[in-house]
Amino acid sequence: MPNTPNPAQPASGIDYDVLVCTYNGAEFIEEQLHSILRQQPAPKRVLISDDHSADNTRAIVNQVAQSSPIPIEIIDGPGRGVIRNVLTALPKTTADYVFLADQDDIWLDNKVALFAEKMHSEHSPHLIFSDAWVWHPDREEKHSFWELDQLRPDNARDPRRLAFHNTVQGASACVNRSLIAAMEPTAEHPDIVMHDWWLALIASGTGHIDYIREPTLLYRQHDNNQVGSQNKAGRKNRSLSHRRAIATRILRQAAAFADHYGDGLPLSCQGFFKHYRRALRGNIIQRGTFILRHWPKHRDMRHHITLWASIVLAKGVKPE
Repeated sequence: MPNTPNPAQPASGIDYDVLVCTYNGAEFIEEQLHSILRQQPAPKRVLISDDHSADNTRAIVNQVAQSSPIPIEIIDGPGRGVIRNVLTALPKTTADYVFLADQDDIWLDNKVALFAEKMHSEHSPHLIFSDAWVWHPDREEKHSFWELDQLRPDNARDPRRLAFHNTVQGASACVNRSLIAAMEPTAEHPDIVMHDWWLALIASGTGHIDYIREPTLLYRQHDNNQVGSQNKAGRKNRSLSHRRAIATRILRQAAAFADHYGDGLPLSCQGFFKHYRRALRGNIIQRGTFILRHWPKHRDMRHHITLWASIVLAKGVKPE
């Protein structure tokens, strides 16, 4: 498999920032901030990129900041949605590693301690992610995010698998400075489906990915989630046109990744993505040949077939 981690220095002495991208998060942000501030080791700084909230989010953050021994800073988001908010705020952090945090979750007390075991002093892009508890506060039970969404975390280490099926949850992710630097030139790319997926692709293809099987946060589910568990019933009722539109976006993102990062991929992956780009530029026979030669995969056989059909019928999906 590509992207074997370097046996680099352990995390002693490595600092970290936490980036929380907010939008109308007044109901939950205080509880999340307190769960972050309880972590050991503590963050160097908590950066809040607020995307023009119309509620009391900023006031609550400022109130928590007044009594916090750890600096909490608010900056203005671009006002263009969660993807742009995350990707434009990441370069404004300064620590060795940066945790992404959703405004409405709760970190478990041992989250950073578990992640610190995977951190290294190194120069290649690195992303770490974990499982999470999908949590409905009005219910007693909670469930593994990976189990509910049938995710296989090891697939994140192979960009050929990751290109068509994301297994990395942004709310549980941590990235290093090298990954942020590698991401910056493409932060405004229009074909990015989701920020966590894009960051994971870059790390998987040009650096490496680690994961933690233990859930490290409560992934709160409520009516106003900007991004919720994919196991929601509403996702099962999407129209055919909606599903095809989503498939087209995924194919475009994979093509954009190949265009911008393909030359830096391991040799075992370069042929896959070069053939993929040629297939999208070609006719239906060339796209079918790509499938028969490489057998791109998704979650299970049903999703494999849907992916193959989307590629064969990918009329008008062309790389740059």
